[in-house]
Parts: sequence; C-alpha cells; structure tokens
Amino acid sequence: MIKFDNNLLTHVEEMDKQHMKFVELLNNTYKFLREGKKDEALELFERDLLAYMEHHLSEEEKFMEKIGYPELEQHRKVHELFRREVYNLAPLIEKGDSKAFREALSFAWGWLYSHIAKTDKKYGIYAKEVEIDLKKKDLAAV
Repeated sequence: MIKFDNNLLTHVEEMDKQHMKFVELLNNTYKFLREGKKDEALELFERDLLAYMEHHLSEEEKFMEKIGYPELEQHRKVHELFRREVYNLAPLIEKGDSKAFREALSFAWGWLYSHIAKTDKKYGIYAKEVEIDLKKKDLAAV
C-alpha cells in the first residue's frame, strides 16, 4: 500500500487532491485483494481506477498547458507510455488473467509513486515560479 506523504505533494492543490484519490483507489484495490475479494478488486480496477487514471492524466495535461509548462510534451509522452502499458494488459485482465492483473497493479503503484515524486514535482515548482512572477508583475503595475 502507498502512504500519501510529503514526497507525493506537488503543492498544486487540485493535482494533489487527484493524486490522493488515485492512491486511495490503488490502496482500496490492494485491500480487496488482501481480503481475498478478487472480483471486487478487479471491478474497482476496471471500472474506477482506469477511468480515474484517464481523467487525472488529462486534467494534469490541461493544467500544464494552462501554466505554459515548458516540459509538457515530454510529460505527455511519459503519460502515453503509462497508458499504453496499462491498456495493453487490460484485455488480459478482462479475461481473468491474474498475472496480468498483478502486473498492472504493480506497474501502477511503482509508476505512480516515482512519477509524482519526481516528474510531477517539477511542474509544481514551475507553477509556483509562474505564480510568483505574476504577483511581481501585478505589484509593478500598481
């Protein structure tokens, strides 16, 4: 299970809330598996987790566009690799392939933690710099 801590904060409130939700969904999936509720875990993964993943990645990309994040295209490529990896396993998971399900969960946990802690933190820093620059410009205009 993933503990959401300061290592996962980007300091962009909406993105941090979405990351928390993502972690919660992964942890709930794991909890179901640990309790022997494989069908519930599979349903949560297929119904909620995959949909939320797509929603979050899209929202994150829109946010980076909005702030003019210079590494947006590279970040999109990283998201696309993640999508491709998970979606390649999805048909196997739907057919009941336990190994593919474990691989997808393991991949999602590892990717999520390292992606937020390293890659997403960069846009958080950039967003803060943009905010400071805007405040300076507003003060200079007064």
